[in-house]
Amino acid sequence: MKLKYLLIYCILFICTLSPAQNTLIDGLKNQLSGDDISTAEKFRIYNELTEYYRVSDQYPTAEKYVQQQLELARKEKNAAEEVKALAQKGIIKLNQSEYDQVPPIIDAANTIVQKSNDKIALLYASYLNIYYSNALGNPESTIKLVQKTLPLVEKQPSEIMLNAKLNYLLYGIYTEWNDAENATKYAKKAIELAEKSGNKNLLSSAYSALAICYSFRYEKTEDLKDLKPVIEMCKKAIALYHQFPGHVSAHVHAMALLNLTNYYLSYPKMTPEIRSEIQTNANEILNLTQYTTLNQGMQAGALGVLSNLASRDHNDALAEQYLLKAEQILLTQKPVYYHVMINVVKNLAELYAQQKKYQKAFEYESKVAEYSHILFDEGQAETAKRLEAQYQSQKKESELKALTEKTASLKKEKLLYIGLGIIGLIGAFFMFLSYHFKLRYSIERENKLDTEKHEAEMQIKLQEEEKARLKAEQELLTLQQQKLQSEVLASHLHIQHKNKVLQQLQTQLSDTDINIHQVVKGENRVDNDFEKIRFTIQELHPDFFKNINERARQKLTALDLKYCAYMYLGMDTKQIANLLNVEPKSVRMTKYRLKKKFGLDENTALEIFFQRIFSE
Repeated sequence: MKLKYLLIYCILFICTLSPAQNTLIDGLKNQLSGDDISTAEKFRIYNELTEYYRVSDQYPTAEKYVQQQLELARKEKNAAEEVKALAQKGIIKLNQSEYDQVPPIIDAANTIVQKSNDKIALLYASYLNIYYSNALGNPESTIKLVQKTLPLVEKQPSEIMLNAKLNYLLYGIYTEWNDAENATKYAKKAIELAEKSGNKNLLSSAYSALAICYSFRYEKTEDLKDLKPVIEMCKKAIALYHQFPGHVSAHVHAMALLNLTNYYLSYPKMTPEIRSEIQTNANEILNLTQYTTLNQGMQAGALGVLSNLASRDHNDALAEQYLLKAEQILLTQKPVYYHVMINVVKNLAELYAQQKKYQKAFEYESKVAEYSHILFDEGQAETAKRLEAQYQSQKKESELKALTEKTASLKKEKLLYIGLGIIGLIGAFFMFLSYHFKLRYSIERENKLDTEKHEAEMQIKLQEEEKARLKAEQELLTLQQQKLQSEVLASHLHIQHKNKVLQQLQTQLSDTDINIHQVVKGENRVDNDFEKIRFTIQELHPDFFKNINERARQKLTALDLKYCAYMYLGMDTKQIANLLNVEPKSVRMTKYRLKKKFGLDENTALEIFFQRIFSE
């Protein structure tokens, strides 16, 4: 995992506290149970306790304090504190990927803001909406919302922490985009605001964030002078833990140590002093993480560092011991953090391959494939949940827009009718004596016709909107079905290829003269080629095999169909030979045989023939 992503993960759990801080939390609880505490102080304590338990992943306890804060805010009719509690409640749901439960909370917060017109309540309702947009993976929309909210937050001196969080959120987005300039800008702003707020925990994380921004330049130049400011920022983040005991969480401090250690490992030449510091930092991380939640990833990272040092000393047994321990620690986390687990088992496979323990190497290579598939499936499931939430959000926005337009239209019509009524009354006043009965009958008839006409128009409009909605849903289902069919084709080709390679590897392992490194290297190169074409295969026509079978004059075998798919992708003879582990001559012979089956002459290229089939 890259360092910048490790730090972003760290910030999500920014307030996980060490034993010293647990004493502070106990003190807050004792204060809350006191009789002489003011309402304002109670709200402050509720916010701190909710934040602590939320970022510690103790969601039931966090929700308990959120509910108590909500009850007190409603009793005191404090709109700002009620919206703050709702914002925390929504963020707790998002942290647990319960996207469908957040829109009602957002609606409740917006309703309070509209009724109270409270400026602070508006800011926290906006913050919840920003957090929701970012959680759904809409960075562009999130940036627009933040830029709209920031000027309002800056006008409220009491909301420095909210200001810092918004700037840090922008830093995270621009870091994901590898936009070093903007990421640096917002990281520095977060540092400035964290210093003003006095929150050393956030300040430590902001220093580490700026270190990541500086590392962009070092990654490009690989010049050690560009690594110095990175190390400097990391050391600033680490120093706060000792300068202000109890103010920086063990989790944040451990992550800062891990970041510094990884940067040290990038030195081309490791001095004894740096090695000693790396060893010390890794051991300190292992000691610190016994006081934090969700610590398995960092513990595994520290053990990976120690394994790296052992490998540098050519102590393979110790390196293996550290990696096996890291694997066991990661298995204790539910769900397993597969991003780190894949790296650990991959390192074990490489270590066993170097030791020529091919059976174990194969076993851990299989685990790499297994965990990769699980991670892919989890990612797909999470993406599906986000897409569904995005769809529902967009649908709601469309309905709200239509309702707003309808309300405006009805308002105009109402004003029009009022005007007509006034005119009618004025006319009736002057013509009352002579036209009283006739005029009243005419007005009533006209109003009735207008109402019936309006109702008919609204009915037609509603029917048209319903037809359009059904059509859009049908198109969406069709696109999803085509995509699934495309993915089945891609997966089928990949699985067939992998099964064949595994069979060959099993056969070759029995030969003591086989060079396992060349086999693994070759397979990795094939995997890389296949991943490059995977997304191209997923765009294939869903009825690909059916269409080419209909065009063939002789029955096509499964291998023929595979050749056809690769040639349709525009792969040359060498690429196909590499993928299928055959000689280029065999590929050329198969092409000649396929031409005969399709009734083509020697001058007609199969690739052009397939492209012509699916362009018709």
